[in-house]
Amino acid sequence: MNANVATSRQALKVLIVEDTKTITNLLQVYLMGWGLEFFDAPNGVVGLSKARELKPDLIISDVQMPEMDGFSLCAAVRADAQLHATPFMMLTSLKDEASRQKGNLVGASAFLNKPVSVDDLRSKVRVMLNLPATNR
Repeated sequence: MNANVATSRQALKVLIVEDTKTITNLLQVYLMGWGLEFFDAPNGVVGLSKARELKPDLIISDVQMPEMDGFSLCAAVRADAQLHATPFMMLTSLKDEASRQKGNLVGASAFLNKPVSVDDLRSKVRVMLNLPATNR
């Protein structure tokens, strides 16, 4: 189980699972300032492997990716005894209610639509990781 304490000496680890490198880079820029350590994966298969290796404090995942989508990745994380409590944020361009419900059913902690509101992203990450109110 992850102990998400912002005052710990080690940087909190954020795994970004996203098949578009530009979006991965933008997410890192949006979340700079809290001293987070970022890792990335291009799809759910690699993301699950990295999650098992790294035991991240937060996973941010796209939904639509090759090899394993974000719904399957979230379900696999929730089924893993060492990862099941890890906060899991889904990002997607899917705007339908069925996709949001599917995200909830597989155990997503948050579900944000692309393009992502920077303030919304920061707010949700801050709460999930117990971070201070400002990051700049």
